[in-house]
Amino acid sequence: MTYIHKEIYGQGDPVVMLHGWAMHGGLWGDFAAQLAVDRQVICLDLPGHGRSESVKPYSLEVVVDALERALPDEPCSLVGWSLGGELALRLAEKYPHKVKSLILIASNPHFLNAQGWVGVTPNVLIEFAHNIQSNASMTVLRFMSLQVQGMLNMKPCLQQIKEALQECAMPELDVLMGGLQILETTDLRGALTALVLPVQMIFGERDSLVPAVVAGQCMSIAPKTDIHLIKGAGHVPFVTHKQQVLALVQDFLLRSEGR
Repeated sequence: MTYIHKEIYGQGDPVVMLHGWAMHGGLWGDFAAQLAVDRQVICLDLPGHGRSESVKPYSLEVVVDALERALPDEPCSLVGWSLGGELALRLAEKYPHKVKSLILIASNPHFLNAQGWVGVTPNVLIEFAHNIQSNASMTVLRFMSLQVQGMLNMKPCLQQIKEALQECAMPELDVLMGGLQILETTDLRGALTALVLPVQMIFGERDSLVPAVVAGQCMSIAPKTDIHLIKGAGHVPFVTHKQQVLALVQDFLLRSEGR
């Protein structure tokens, strides 16, 4: 069985958090600790990321199955950021008895541009793939730096990101390429439409990977979804706009739990 590393905060109803491509659960940092004031928060490292073992092949289904085995026995609320959001959405679709509510942050159910759907162009992923083969750490740091550029709290946000990157070794190249392949080939719009559990989606107005227009697209196919657009935020709103995102998540969890 694949070892999936987890960091656990607090006690109570479980909330499981899945990070994005090339990162690890440590990036959630103080956000996870504050969310754990009245519940248990479990930050998982994706397979091949952080301190978790990898899987082969590195495909959507194999990764999702490995993560499912690391979920609590009781139904949990699931939070996914970026690539972690796509994995969380597939987990909720494939294992509905394990997930009672879903929160997707800066995540697109269809990551690439398609007819009638806005996403990133394939060239963006091609460039990522080329750059990580040259210098993976620098590529990730450069991208994350762009997400906080120009913000009033840029320095502390960038410092948090740098410290998280330095905490663990970068994933192996096959894991990084596998993650990009998942983003390139996965279409979970049907899953989002069909879900019957409570779903919240949080987007950044200035996100360069998940354009703000995706919020409206998701509302059109899943009108019961609780959707929010954070003004001025990029791809890591839980870092740059932590208190605003935290308030949204806490309120959603309370409402979905019937408190």
